[in-house]
Amino acid sequence: MKYSTGKRLLILVMRSYFINKRFQGANRRIMMKDFTEKDSVVKGGSPVAVVSDLTKEEFLAVYYFRCWYEGIEALQVVENEFFSRLGDELGFKTMSALEALCETLYKKGRRQLIRHDLNCKCVGADENCFAQLVTLSTLKEKEDAMLISVLLSDSSIAPTIVGLAEDFGMGINALLRSISEENSNNVYPIKSNYN
Repeated sequence: MKYSTGKRLLILVMRSYFINKRFQGANRRIMMKDFTEKDSVVKGGSPVAVVSDLTKEEFLAVYYFRCWYEGIEALQVVENEFFSRLGDELGFKTMSALEALCETLYKKGRRQLIRHDLNCKCVGADENCFAQLVTLSTLKEKEDAMLISVLLSDSSIAPTIVGLAEDFGMGINALLRSISEENSNNVYPIKSNYN
C-alpha cells in the first residue's frame, strides 16, 4: 500500500509515541518469576495449560501479551513484525490495539494480570483468559468475550475491551494468513516460528 507523505509521517510519529509511552512505567510490571516462595498464592499465575496445547491464535495472543511486559526490545520486534507482514495501516491498528488492550487491563482491571516468562512452556490462568478474550472476540461468540471482559475489568469498559481484543485478534488472524501464504508460495516452505 502506498501512503501520502503526511499519512506516513503520522504513522511514524504514532509509532514513536507508543515506544516512549510503553516504558514510562516498566518497573511496575510483575512477572511470575519475580515472586518468591513466601508468596504462596499468586492469583492468575497458576499454570492451566502448556503452550503446545494452544491454537496458533491463542499462542500468539499469549506471546504478544508476554512481550508487552518484556521490554522495549521485545515490543520493537513485535512492532516490526506487524508492520512488515501486515503493512503500515493494519500493522499500526494491530499494534495500537495490543497497546491499548494491555494498558486498559493494567490500569482499569480488577487486579493486575500475571504473566509467565516469555519462553515459559506453561500458560497461566490470566494468560489463558487473555487468549480466550482475544480469540472469542473475533468469532461470533461476542457474549462469551464480554463475560471474560467483565471478569477482568469493570462492566462499564467491557465493550471497549472486547472491541480492542477484536481488533488485535483480527490482526493476529491476518498475520497467520500472511505466514501461511508465504509458506505456500515457497517450493521448500520454511517452518513457521509459531509452531
